[in-house]
Amino acid sequence: RGSITAGDSAVMLLDRTPFYAESGGQVCDLGVITSDKGVFEITDVKKTADGKFLHCGRVVSGDFAQGNTVSAKIDTDRRAAVARAHSATHLLQKALRETLGSHVEQAGSLVEPDKLRFDFTHFSAMTSEELAAVEATVNEKILASLPVTVTEMSLEDAKKTGAMALFGEKYGDTVRVVRMGDFSTELCGGTHLKNTSGAGLFKLVSESSVAAGVRRIEAVTADGVLELLESDRNLINQTCEALRSTPTELVKSALKLSNELRELRRENEKLKAAAAASKVTDALANATDLGGVKLAVITYEDAAADLLRKVGDDLKSRDEALAALLVSTAGGKLTFVSVCTKAANAAGLHAGNLVREVAKATGGNGGGRPDSASAGGKDVSLLPAALSELPKIASSMLK
Repeated sequence: RGSITAGDSAVMLLDRTPFYAESGGQVCDLGVITSDKGVFEITDVKKTADGKFLHCGRVVSGDFAQGNTVSAKIDTDRRAAVARAHSATHLLQKALRETLGSHVEQAGSLVEPDKLRFDFTHFSAMTSEELAAVEATVNEKILASLPVTVTEMSLEDAKKTGAMALFGEKYGDTVRVVRMGDFSTELCGGTHLKNTSGAGLFKLVSESSVAAGVRRIEAVTADGVLELLESDRNLINQTCEALRSTPTELVKSALKLSNELRELRRENEKLKAAAAASKVTDALANATDLGGVKLAVITYEDAAADLLRKVGDDLKSRDEALAALLVSTAGGKLTFVSVCTKAANAAGLHAGNLVREVAKATGGNGGGRPDSASAGGKDVSLLPAALSELPKIASSMLK
């Protein structure tokens, strides 16, 4: 199009530009292009294969036409924040190689304002000691105020300097070499600080796995560190408020609460065990006599399958001629466990068949061995009717 006007989204090409296009993991510059007739806000900058810069954005006001004389202005604060993170990324790569070994190579990166993500080759998760060493090294080089120099030279000359290159990247005959004192030398086309001290501070946020043999570090610099510290402080204050504690007493308060919870869990388990024992006594007392073999049923509102099996074993130890069905309705789901003693098996009762029939009556299925079996049901509302049929089901199995 030859012209654009207010509200239009468009791509603008200039004969020259101060904007950095997204490249090499570094995000693009943002800013505005202005003329005496309009304002164009930049939201993205791309670079084509033949070197053209595509300034993507929207006309905020006025209009633009092909051939206009314009002024291009980047967001300098954003450019500086990105440079801090990018220079810190170079320091990070060298620190990783010093700490972990020369096998470490960049496998990808993302550089944003005061925030970076760095993927690298390594065979295992980093230890807390390794992470602390890397973070300390980067901060040491920041505080050392190393000069950052950018030099263009031939690729052959760059190789002689020992500059790190991105594996698999294709380079032209002329490359940019970014040096940070005598510590780091890399081939790079991005924007950087003039001195490492400009990064302010460096703080690791996380270390994780991306793929087999590839790890990922996320970190922040300068304002990003301050924001992280503020977030952590707010979290500490909120935790202190919840625990009615102070920052200096926080660990002590947390340990005290943890011990109290552990003790409460023990007491709760004791109460559950006592309640279970009481149910066992009642179930035996109210068991249905099927002519020499008793049939007991116990229902729990909140019990795991393991507890049902333990109760079943307890029942079997209390009566030599017993069949029992244990039921849990926890979470609105039905869990069944059935047990039979040897005498009950000899009389014709089969735990697997018993539990299967009850489960089918509630829309479920299951089964198992003659002495012990489990199943699941779907419709809790059908449980009363299924249990009322249990004595008839068991009686039909007797020899």
